[in-house]
Amino acid sequence: MVAEGQVTAASTATPSRWERLKGAVAPLLRNRIAMVGLTLVLFWVVVAIAAPLLTRYGPLEELPGVVNKGPSAAHWLGTDNKGRDLWSRIAYGSQTIIVLAPLSVLCSLIIGATLGLLAGYHGGWVDDLVMRIVDIIMAFPTVLLYLIIIAAAGASPVNVVIAITVAGAPGIARLVRGLALDIRTREYVAAARLRGESAWYIMFVEILPNARGPIIVDAALRIGYAVFSIGTLGFLGLGLPPPSPDWGSMVNVARRYIWTNPWAVLWPSLAISSLVVGLNLFADGLQEELGRYE
Repeated sequence: MVAEGQVTAASTATPSRWERLKGAVAPLLRNRIAMVGLTLVLFWVVVAIAAPLLTRYGPLEELPGVVNKGPSAAHWLGTDNKGRDLWSRIAYGSQTIIVLAPLSVLCSLIIGATLGLLAGYHGGWVDDLVMRIVDIIMAFPTVLLYLIIIAAAGASPVNVVIAITVAGAPGIARLVRGLALDIRTREYVAAARLRGESAWYIMFVEILPNARGPIIVDAALRIGYAVFSIGTLGFLGLGLPPPSPDWGSMVNVARRYIWTNPWAVLWPSLAISSLVVGLNLFADGLQEELGRYE
C-alpha cells in the first residue's frame, strides 16, 4: 500500500506536457516587447489566412472609374493606377510574404546548421573547408548576390527562396559553428562518444538542441530580414512576376504616382515595415527572456 501511494504521488508530481509548455511560454507572455511584436506578426498571419473573407474585391480585379483614388467607404485604403483595390492587394500579398519568408529562413537554417555543426564538431580540415566556402559567399554584398542568382534563374517564388537561402545560410553556419565549438567540450558530449554514438547523432541530438536558444532568436530576426529582402526584390523587379500583389512591386509601381496618389506607396510600405518591426521586437523580447536563464 505504501509503495502504491509513493508511485501515485510521484506520477502526480510529474508535470504534464501542457504544464511544461505553459511554464515555458508564461515568461514570454509577460514580456511586453515580445507581445507587441507577436501581436503585429499575428495580425498579418490572420490577414493572410482570412484574406478572402476580409476583402470585397480580387487582388487583380480592375475597377473602371476609380483609378488612383484615396481611401473611401468602398475602398478602405484606396485604389492603384489600374483601379485595383489596395486593401485586397495588400491582404493577398501578405500570403506570399507569410509563406516565403519563413520558408527561406527554414531552408537557410537546415543548410547553415548542418555546415556549422560539421565545422564546429569535426574541426581540422573540415572546419577550414566549410569556413572558406562560407567566407566566399559572404564576400558578396547581399543585394548583389540576390541579383546574380535571380538574374540567372529568373524571377519566381522558388528562385526568391533560393536566393535568400544562399545568402542567409553562411551567417547561420558561422553562428552554429561557434556554438558547437563550445558545446562539443561538455561532459554529456564526451559521454555520448564513450557510448559509441555516431557523429551525426552527437551533432543533431546532443549539440544542436543545447544550442537552440541563440539559433531561435537568430531565426526570428532573419525572418524579418527575409521579409525586407522580398520587398526589396519586388521593388527592383526581381520578385514575383506582375501582376501578382507583391508588396515591393506595389511600392515600385506606385512611386510614379506619388504626388497624385501617395496612399498607394504608403500602405504597402507600412505593411512591410510593421511586419519587420514586429518580428524584430518579438526576437528582442525572446532574447531578453532567454538571457534571464543563462
